[in-house]
Amino acid sequence: MKSMPKSSPDKELIKAFEAAGVVDYLEYLQSDKRIMWVNFQAGVAKGLGLTIGLAVVLGIVVWVLTMLVDLPVIGEYFEEAQQYITNYADSTNYEGEFAEMNEQLHEINENIKKLDDQPQLKSDAKPD
Repeated sequence: MKSMPKSSPDKELIKAFEAAGVVDYLEYLQSDKRIMWVNFQAGVAKGLGLTIGLAVVLGIVVWVLTMLVDLPVIGEYFEEAQQYITNYADSTNYEGEFAEMNEQLHEINENIKKLDDQPQLKSDAKPD
């Protein structure tokens, strides 16, 4: 008499898929909300990582440039680069734009105060 297999090949295949995570992946692909949420989280993490990484790298580059300014021969070139970076940072700080916006906000605030100080007309007549 032939011995019967303990489990069918289909059950073994299902167990292999479950062990490999294929079933979870297929469920993930069928949920649009879950896909959007996971992609949103990934985007936030990438943006945060890029911002922090760029700040660190630029900080190190500027720090190295300030150290190289003291070298005798090539220090002049690095000093020019440092001066260029400083001028660029100073020219892009938007101080003028912020001052103009501040003046406009003060004008708006004063106009609102003038409107509040004006007596409001009360009409006793009732509409027909």
